[in-house]
Amino acid sequence: MRNGKNRNLIKYMIVALLMVTMLTGCTTFDSFRHAFLEENTTSSMPVITIGVFEPQTGSNASKGRDELKGIELANSIYSNVDGYKIELSKVDTQSKVSTARTAVQGLIEMKPVAIIGSAGDAVSLVVSEYIEDAEIPTITPSATNPLITQTSDYYFRACITESQMGEGLAEYAYKELESRKIGIVSLKNDTSTAQIIDGIESKIKKLAGKKSKAIASVNEITDSDEDLQNAVYAIRKKGCDVCFVSLGTEVMDKFFTMAEEAGITQTVFLGTGSCGESDFVSMMSKHPDIKIVFPYVSVNEDPDSGSADPEENMTEEAQRFRIEYQNKYGADDIPTENAALGYDSYLLLVNAIHNSVSLEGSDIRESMLKLKDLKGVTGVFSFDDRGNVVRTVNLSTIKDGNIVSEYVTNSEAEAKSLNEIEQ
Repeated sequence: MRNGKNRNLIKYMIVALLMVTMLTGCTTFDSFRHAFLEENTTSSMPVITIGVFEPQTGSNASKGRDELKGIELANSIYSNVDGYKIELSKVDTQSKVSTARTAVQGLIEMKPVAIIGSAGDAVSLVVSEYIEDAEIPTITPSATNPLITQTSDYYFRACITESQMGEGLAEYAYKELESRKIGIVSLKNDTSTAQIIDGIESKIKKLAGKKSKAIASVNEITDSDEDLQNAVYAIRKKGCDVCFVSLGTEVMDKFFTMAEEAGITQTVFLGTGSCGESDFVSMMSKHPDIKIVFPYVSVNEDPDSGSADPEENMTEEAQRFRIEYQNKYGADDIPTENAALGYDSYLLLVNAIHNSVSLEGSDIRESMLKLKDLKGVTGVFSFDDRGNVVRTVNLSTIKDGNIVSEYVTNSEAEAKSLNEIEQ
């Protein structure tokens, strides 16, 4: 960090955002950009590059495009830092491991000061060796695999890991809902939710003691109607008032229908971040009496909608993001959590560059590790020594077809390494 340097990007954000209260909802914050970010901007301003590798085609294209929207929005607002104009160099991974390797190698040849990417765990993991060798600080907005940051000292993540998500769900169930009869339902051999379940179980042990029977029912099932029915009966028999369920949208539809028929609609269900996807939200319209809570940052709430204080836990940067996103992409384009994570990833890098003693990758990396309590759209950021974000967990629910904030954990969740998860 620069000694004796009084300027701090975060302070400028806060000062500028305090001005929002004097502006209307359609404001584009031009005064802020003119006063700081665009001050003395000329065509001769030296340029630094931030590389971006995101899937614009293929299986992860939807997430990749959302993340890119957030990145481009942040770049349009924070377009320069410390006298340098920031340009984005973007490549399409096509959601393929082989293409991602080539894409990242091409970005590295451009000598960017930092890189953002990517949506998709496999893609991010396979390029980690190139990131490490090039010593370029890189941040993934949404990839959760713990190996990504374990295998490279230069890889960071803006999202929380699945074990952190599980810990957040457990705190909500045990402390907020005061449940002492928690159920868990998952598909057999489903490795995708193993870390979330581990996080739930380990947090419950911390809160209730190792001998606690707060987890009253654990069911690993197939997606057959018989197994689904048996799981519903087990929840009812054990009296579970909270239950984690991860079965996929179509199977969850069946499961909730059976839950309604069994009369257990008072049970609060917990899910994964995929519950925030549009097909799941649409499906839940068929189950208005079912409540499901899941790890997701809602940035779309109308403060006049009647929801329980949606602005209370929303940072000033989140309010700014909502307005600027609408101005750039239109009122009909609803920002997703991935868009917000892309935006935050860019902000984190810009702040690290601002506080770094040089533009060398090693110095920017050290500056990233020293970031503390930086307020972004999706939360307040600090990093552990492996580049994982340490912050509270945001949980949301679905109300009247909209994703709305439900709970923010009281404690920060720290990411576990793969070894810690397996123990």
